Amino acid sequence: MARADLHNALVLDREIFEASRVDASLLDPVVRVEGALPGKARPITVLREYQGPQGRSIEFFELSDASGRVLFRSQLRPVQLTGEMFEDRFIDVVSGVRIERSEEHTMRFVVNDDEIGSIPVFIESGLGGDPAVAARETFNKALSKGAVLWVGVEQPPARKRPATTHTQPVWYVWTDGKVYVLDGPSEQQVPGLPTAESVELTARSKDLRSRVSKVPAKVRAIGSDDPRFDTIARMALGRRLNLRDGDGALERWRGDCTLLELDPYFGEERAAAAQAAVEAAATPEAAEASAGAEAKEEEIHVEAQVDQGVFDQLIAEGKSERVARAKAKAAYVRAEKARIRAERAESVSS
Repeated sequence: MARADLHNALVLDREIFEASRVDASLLDPVVRVEGALPGKARPITVLREYQGPQGRSIEFFELSDASGRVLFRSQLRPVQLTGEMFEDRFIDVVSGVRIERSEEHTMRFVVNDDEIGSIPVFIESGLGGDPAVAARETFNKALSKGAVLWVGVEQPPARKRPATTHTQPVWYVWTDGKVYVLDGPSEQQVPGLPTAESVELTARSKDLRSRVSKVPAKVRAIGSDDPRFDTIARMALGRRLNLRDGDGALERWRGDCTLLELDPYFGEERAAAAQAAVEAAATPEAAEASAGAEAKEEEIHVEAQVDQGVFDQLIAEGKSERVARAKAKAAYVRAEKARIRAERAESVSS
């Protein structure tokens, strides 16, 4: 049987992958571990594109650490290839992988008992910036590119039926980090929304419809006599498609719709409280040194810097430029963060 080929592969944090489908600039091929190592990796997206003879093939993939120890191996599964002139894409999400060390890992891909390729996998343990900021950025980018948002409202239990969540798409106005929805009989009505204290907002990719962000939000009604009602409603005129009454919709909305402000929550308060507790427990000198070191870590420009020595060595070994650059970039980031953490420890001890 003719051998299949691996034309492209990505192994990375699922949230990063979904965010990159909205904005390609957010793509960062790392696997994230919650907290310190050893620890459990967040859900991992495994994307691969095969090219091979038409028909059914059998594949599996496995993740191993720097010592070669296998941490995860997928089940054998059939994949249907469409022919040697085509590339077939497959995507899986892997959960529950325990990562012991931060060294570069490897994902191997095997089709019909042949190892047809492998790629480096980079580990990031609690060093990926503020997750609240990342979640907010992903959500905002999705809303800025989309026209529809999914709102989930908890419904009270009824006879012989437990409490459920009703989710439906709505059109919206998004401004200043908040979502505004008009709810009423002449527009869109979400059961329970006007009286809810909180809801769940789901943003999806405009083209692929995949979920890229899901966050809770606080609900607040804005009265029709509030000056912001007119401001938001006029913005809504440009968002609402196929208005039968044009500018007259303003008075219709004022008469039979409720304007609701949905304020997304990304965990900033929890993160701020934790940080405040740490700072309160530390001495002023240690807090100042830590703040300075953290600021330095933020100044590491991952996209712009590579470890040139590592890059040159990998090229000399015959690695492709893409792989060499990725490894050299990861080497630079690891070295810089290690240096900054060492400076921080030295400042605190002195």
